[in-house]
Amino acid sequence: MDSQCRRFENKVVFVTGAAKGIGFAIATAFAKEGAILAVNDISEENLRNALSMIRQYSPSSVSYRADITKSNEVAKMVDKIEKDFQSIDILINNAGIALPTGFLNISEQEWDRVMSVNLKGAFLVSQRVISLMIRTKRKGKVVMMGSLSGKMGGVATGMHYSVSKGGLIVMARQMAREFASSGINVNAVAPSFADTDMLKDLKLETKKDELAKMNVIPRLATPDDIANAVLFLSADGSSFITGETINVAGGRLMD
Repeated sequence: MDSQCRRFENKVVFVTGAAKGIGFAIATAFAKEGAILAVNDISEENLRNALSMIRQYSPSSVSYRADITKSNEVAKMVDKIEKDFQSIDILINNAGIALPTGFLNISEQEWDRVMSVNLKGAFLVSQRVISLMIRTKRKGKVVMMGSLSGKMGGVATGMHYSVSKGGLIVMARQMAREFASSGINVNAVAPSFADTDMLKDLKLETKKDELAKMNVIPRLATPDDIANAVLFLSADGSSFITGETINVAGGRLMD
């Protein structure tokens, strides 16, 4: 690869929820451009399989199994990453779950679970990682995995999912304001429906054509479409962009 394809040479990139789907596509895209990946997931088996593929492009990459909803596990994980790599250059808060439960049928336990993974997890990880970035380099990039539903409400996802994703978008703006003086850029991406296993979780795998027609570009997003936007926001060339949310939605929402 030429130098233009190695934008992240030797940079340490931490991706949560990296074992499958969009997270795996993001981690792989970074690895192909020279990054060293610190990949997280809650599933040891899925993480092991993902790491073996990522190491084809980035042999020094390491996996870290942890439940991001638990502060003690997050603290141990970030401390271990610091021990292994001294610092983190880029954080991608990707881990999340989606459920289709209608508003009147959402239990308190289900609400708490979605909020805990999607919103609390990103808070706990960001707090620890940004502290490390400030202490070691006074610079860094953070990207939050939002969703179009976090801007306009979901058409197939439960309210808890939409609210959690809207929270991530606001979190990105708040952190962007607070940490700009520390050299840290914080942004978000907001995809529309992507062709991943999450469609099965939402019972939408038979409705791909119908979902694709919601977009001006009449197809579903691919994991690579979303990864490309994440890499753009993580690169040095986007250093004057912060607090923004990029729609990766085929024109479904233009704002």
